[in-house]
Amino acid sequence: MSLFRTPRHVIASFFATSTVVFLLLVSATTSVMGQDGTPPPGDSEIAPELPPVDLPTMNEQSFTFELTSSFEGSLDGTPEEAPVFQMTVPAIEADRARQIATQLGIQGEIAERGAGTYSAEGNGSVYFTPGLIQYVSPTAPPEGDLPNDEAAVAYGKEWLRQVGLLPADIGEGTVRSRLDEPGRVVVVFKPVTPEALLSDLPSISVTLGPVGTIIDASVRWAELAEGDLYQLRPSDEAWNDVAGMRAYLQTTLPEDRFPQGSTIAGTAEYDRVSIAYTSSGVPGEAQYLQPVFVYTGRITPEGSEESFPITAYVPALINSRQPVG
Repeated sequence: MSLFRTPRHVIASFFATSTVVFLLLVSATTSVMGQDGTPPPGDSEIAPELPPVDLPTMNEQSFTFELTSSFEGSLDGTPEEAPVFQMTVPAIEADRARQIATQLGIQGEIAERGAGTYSAEGNGSVYFTPGLIQYVSPTAPPEGDLPNDEAAVAYGKEWLRQVGLLPADIGEGTVRSRLDEPGRVVVVFKPVTPEALLSDLPSISVTLGPVGTIIDASVRWAELAEGDLYQLRPSDEAWNDVAGMRAYLQTTLPEDRFPQGSTIAGTAEYDRVSIAYTSSGVPGEAQYLQPVFVYTGRITPEGSEESFPITAYVPALINSRQPVG
């Protein structure tokens, strides 16, 4: 039974000990990394090698895991290839920043702060930096009840439409969190495609108060272009990463029984695997949305008769084995 530590605590030590193995893998699979998918535009006959995938950094309780894992579902339906989406984060020039500020009702002049960064204040405030528009409303939330989930999503989408920040490819939107005191509800919108998106790039979050009052908004959007089809890792190989504790794990356990930072031993029984997408690449360079394998199931901690949901994330592409998230 092997020891797994979460990304924040020992991911560096894990990859330090496996660097040589990883480099040998890269060398041995160079021809495979070219992929057999659709070639990109131009004269090249192989798809480009992609930057490492950003796997979710979760496990907020900072657990260390010592688990025996099993899979009771079927791996037969796992696809053999999937598309990769290239992201283009639009640059915001001074004229565009001024236009957005006007649409938001902000009366102050646009202040240029260098490196593509701008701000404006007056009847609210807005801040622009490459890849982010941050708006804060001047309106004090009234007394009253928070809107329900459906109404909150509708309020958020309609406000984005009114201020000219509603993308054409925006999805339905979901409520991410609620706070009773002070009353706040956060709605997050992501693109229609890809449907299962783990990362917050691209996304738009809108915070609402009672009776649907807009409190603030954060716009992290990007234009997506579906590109090459990339070969996915064999399903049994990807599962071996989960069984061998080489995956990012996420579970939430009762803190009164499992204090933060505990070592969690026991069993994990997975019954479903699916494909989701997350970002890769650093700002200022080529950025993508890449597929990852998502295994879901239940964990039964040692000494407990109760089980809890657990999720494991594993890179899906042959040339994205080194996580950085």
